[in-house]
Amino acid sequence: MDKEQIQNWLDNGYDILHHGRPVKVEGDLWDYIDGLGSYENVYVLRELIYWTEDELANIGK
Repeated sequence: MDKEQIQNWLDNGYDILHHGRPVKVEGDLWDYIDGLGSYENVYVLRELIYWTEDELANIGK
């Protein structure tokens, strides 16, 4: 995964990455994430855009 892919997802209306798949969230983002029951393998795309390429490469490892 790289920043270009993340930006493409953001441009297409996706909000989070959940278990490696982009998800569009209806309503409040943080309420949705709290409702998942676990924060494991959940990443907010608008935060990931600021990660380094090395940090992004380690997602899912």
